[in-house]
Amino acid sequence: MASLTKQSSETRLTTENLLRGSVLVYWLILGVQIFAAPVPQGVINSATSLTFALVAYFGFGLAFWVNTRDIAFQILGWRTILLLAYQASCGFIISTELLYIVAAEIPLVLPARAANTWIILQTLLLTAWIFWLDQTGQGNLVFLQLPQLPHVLVIILTDIGVFAIHAFAFFMGYLATSESRARRAAERLNAELLATQELLEQSSRVAERTYVARELHDTLGHHLVALKVQLELAHHLATEGKAKVPLDDALALVKELLNDVREVVSEVKKPAIIDLCKAIETLLAGIKNLSIHLTFPVELKIGEPVHAHLLFRCVQEAVTNALKHANATNLWVEFKEDQQSTTLMVRDDGKGCSLLHPGHGLNGMRERLEAHNGRLEIINDSRQGFMLKALVPKSDRPLP
Repeated sequence: MASLTKQSSETRLTTENLLRGSVLVYWLILGVQIFAAPVPQGVINSATSLTFALVAYFGFGLAFWVNTRDIAFQILGWRTILLLAYQASCGFIISTELLYIVAAEIPLVLPARAANTWIILQTLLLTAWIFWLDQTGQGNLVFLQLPQLPHVLVIILTDIGVFAIHAFAFFMGYLATSESRARRAAERLNAELLATQELLEQSSRVAERTYVARELHDTLGHHLVALKVQLELAHHLATEGKAKVPLDDALALVKELLNDVREVVSEVKKPAIIDLCKAIETLLAGIKNLSIHLTFPVELKIGEPVHAHLLFRCVQEAVTNALKHANATNLWVEFKEDQQSTTLMVRDDGKGCSLLHPGHGLNGMRERLEAHNGRLEIINDSRQGFMLKALVPKSDRPLP
């Protein structure tokens, strides 16, 4: 039993990891500025407040580190929302400059629609916060020092400046996320291309073996049989004389050659084994967003190119669904076989859905399987994720 587990973690230097590191450096420098300032800022006006602010500040950094640990997954989960809410609260209480970090973090950890909603709500709250600070004279926000302008205009310009920095931080995070998604999509498509080429090469070799065997049998084999018949006739007619010995040798040689051709044809016609496991491993190597667990029995042999292609496309479609719709973190791909069929089972730990409406991908998969007497079974549970089961028969007879 061949088993492969591929983790989704990435340790290489990427745009989002660079942004993550830059944000942490900014967070550290901001902490020095806040807590080493000669004039206390925000709530830092007593020993108790200082302790509270320090705990909240380091909690902010820990929350950012945990929340951005798996930035390949923009999933709307309660943990992500609660950590973001905690960080935003720290920004309003300790220093509004911490909200710039939250603005850059939002597109890294939330889906696009949720990220846009969050940044709008945060900006509106910050605007109200700025006007409240102006009215009460509390807080840690530094207003623009423009005494020659009306006070209301100074407040408005301060609000616009804060909003501009928020927008800049948000779009930096958005660009990093877009680049990351495009890079992962390119890696996945490249892996799909390599795997498809690998499967095509194996299928081509099988087709070439079949073609060579057929041509040897239909051309050379028939000609050798005709030559053998003619030599046997000549041998029968030449009962005496010098020609009999060469005819005996020629006839023996033709018989030997005909046996060799038959052996070669039989050898070439033996069922070729397609290495489907290698093609699928190549396909899964390009998936960075999932931890993939592949189980492929060593004894599983697939000789029909069309069956290998069917199973390969099923895995490809299942991976695409898990990435696009399921918000899954783990994917299990398992192959089994019995005397009647080869079975593929793919399941994930995603959100699933209570009511399934199969799209073009699943419908196309079902149609391809049914065209070759196969079957597709879909098991969908909003509590246990999504699972599909594809059965491909080993013979031309329909499955029971």
